[in-house]
Amino acid sequence: MPRMNDIIRDQSGDSPARGKPEEPAAVSFRTLAALKPEAPAAADWYKLAEEELGRVKAAVKLEQAFPVENLLRIATGIVGSLEESDQLLAKSISGYTGAPIIMNMVNVSVMATKIAMGLNYRREELIRLALAGLLHDVGMILLPESLLAKSEKLTPEDRELMKQHPQFGHRILMKLGSSYEWLAQVALQEHERWNGQGYPKGLKENQIHEYARIIGIVDIFDALMNARPYRRKLLPHEAVRELLTTERTAFPSQVIKALIQQFSVFPLGTSVLLNTGETGVVIKLNPRFPLRPVVRVSMSSDRTGAMEAKEVDLSATSLVNIVEVVAPQESAEVK
Repeated sequence: MPRMNDIIRDQSGDSPARGKPEEPAAVSFRTLAALKPEAPAAADWYKLAEEELGRVKAAVKLEQAFPVENLLRIATGIVGSLEESDQLLAKSISGYTGAPIIMNMVNVSVMATKIAMGLNYRREELIRLALAGLLHDVGMILLPESLLAKSEKLTPEDRELMKQHPQFGHRILMKLGSSYEWLAQVALQEHERWNGQGYPKGLKENQIHEYARIIGIVDIFDALMNARPYRRKLLPHEAVRELLTTERTAFPSQVIKALIQQFSVFPLGTSVLLNTGETGVVIKLNPRFPLRPVVRVSMSSDRTGAMEAKEVDLSATSLVNIVEVVAPQESAEVK
């Protein structure tokens, strides 16, 4: 079995305009995709990603190089975890509890990978995308802390400064060498939009790297699910609705469709409150109706107080719907 160091050393060659590595690097990613790394729990992959990105942040602030090896290992672990279950996905929608920039990069990596699974990406492409998600906002590290910590709405001057972070990220990632030029391009283009109304270059449609299209929509999705000084956090199904309302022309239709159909906004094991006042646990997903899963509801069956469970398929009724996520559970048992 090849070692990660050997894989990193094997990556060489220039990247084509589309942003994907030439054959030497592609071979390395195929080798990486074939690896079966140690498999800690989903939450551990999340924690490992946070810790490693903390080290990346420190290196960038000191203008020092950082190794990609650990992030590649973590990207591979994220893909492997999502292939097994939605536990890591549940973690990514549970809300920020640490440094927002770092948690956003981890969340985007996880959710972008999930969407790409719905688009039938090969495993080595999933690893590439997961890595790009982990580093997509690395340029934010170079912005002033006073700007990042600002509690009120940004001024026009603040926004112009904020819009420089894709160029900062591109410059940081280009230092990784020509094998990672594609990664730098993704960071540069993550705020470009399908309709040409993004920045920094106003690219549109197929001018935008395909990874940047996915990361762009997930970045907005993650932001909507976390509170801002000027608005409350949205629940996952509310964030989906907001995206469909405001961003429909900003992303290609197949990416939006994958977000709706393949990204479970109510992962297995999520506790939910129904409009009937009952609480239940999501036990099955409906790919055609991602906002209407099958929910197991506990109910009292007789005067003894014994509890029985009933299953409610929300896709089969228009009278019952989810009104709130009570507490996403990372390891709830679904029988």
